[in-house]
Amino acid sequence: RTHRWRLNNHLSMSTFGRNFRVTTFGESHCKGVGCIVDGVPPRMKLTAADIQPQLTRRRPGQSHLTTPRNEKDQVTIYSGTEGGYTLGTPIMCLVHNKDQRPGDYKEMDDVPRPSHADYTYQVKYGIRASSGGGRSSSRETIGRVAAGAIAEKWLKETYGTEIVSWVSAVYDIEAPKDLETKKITREMVDANLVRCPDEECAKKMQARIEAAKEKKDSIGGG
Repeated sequence: RTHRWRLNNHLSMSTFGRNFRVTTFGESHCKGVGCIVDGVPPRMKLTAADIQPQLTRRRPGQSHLTTPRNEKDQVTIYSGTEGGYTLGTPIMCLVHNKDQRPGDYKEMDDVPRPSHADYTYQVKYGIRASSGGGRSSSRETIGRVAAGAIAEKWLKETYGTEIVSWVSAVYDIEAPKDLETKKITREMVDANLVRCPDEECAKKMQARIEAAKEKKDSIGGG
């Protein structure tokens, strides 16, 4: 029973949802990352151009506050659409890793990185990808973002739903709670490097990140 439970748990660890089911795949420094989305209704207009803007927003190397890894994160839809419309079958989205350098992490073969999931992953599964955190890397979120872009398009077209989110806290600096009652747009969120729509708070957040970076320290984030 224990063995069977563990096997089933391993098989479903990267799949989320029921009616709208998302499976993410890929590691930080493998050939590519992405997702398979099942449950998307047929006859919805969908091309890579609908997904790309959100992947471009999350791509690394956009400022000195983030990882210097240089990736374009261009998405390709490999299945589930034809002629710009969904077929009602699983949609596979793939982003190729261009700046993959597993050799940069050679010393991590024996010593797990502090404040990362390397050790936890090793203990739980008995193996891990030592280069860049593997599945525990922020690269894994590419599949989630791509799937989210598809879901967002359907929600907007079906119910007129609009979704906007922002960075509300960095370490001990928190944005005002009343931001949630205001009309915030994505343009407002993207107006600064930390993506907090409160200008004064954003400046404090940026300064805190820069101070930690100067000390070669971290206060969270991917």
